[in-house]
Amino acid sequence: MSLWRRLVDGLLRERRARQEELARVEDPDLLKAEWRAQRQRLALWLASAALGAGLFGMIIGQLVYQRTHPDPWSAEARRPVILGVDSRQEAGRFELLITADRSLFYERYRPDGALSLRLPRARWDGGDRQGRIARAGGSFSWTVWQEGQDLQVLLVGVGGGLQATDRLVEEGEDWVLHVEVRLTP
Repeated sequence: MSLWRRLVDGLLRERRARQEELARVEDPDLLKAEWRAQRQRLALWLASAALGAGLFGMIIGQLVYQRTHPDPWSAEARRPVILGVDSRQEAGRFELLITADRSLFYERYRPDGALSLRLPRARWDGGDRQGRIARAGGSFSWTVWQEGQDLQVLLVGVGGGLQATDRLVEEGEDWVLHVEVRLTP
């Protein structure tokens, strides 16, 4: 009996499906609702594909761009570049001028008879610079050198005290560190 029952159920299901199909085709509102649902699914699928392609393109573009353009906010790009180290001697004073492309941070250490400045992460490609200045009551020497990623400035008095001052001044687009030593006792 169960075989007959299954056959009858199957025939009834087929007949119901044919009737629903005919009703769907004959009822324009039902057909429009079905087309609308299909268009919405298609639009959603196309929008998802377009968004995915756009994101994939942006990722590839960013990878290519990063290889050809350094990050302007990276530590290396923010590192100040020393444009020049100059010295000048005028009446009664000696001045060491360190010019950078941006504002500098520096650390000062004043042992007896000397002045030591460390400019962390400042890049200087000009090699070591040094000099010796004779003055009444003794002399002093100065040295500027690159040590790792830091620029070091050392002024050492010989045969007397060293009265040195330092100040950072903005001059146009550049920043200048003035290290001044009084030559008169």
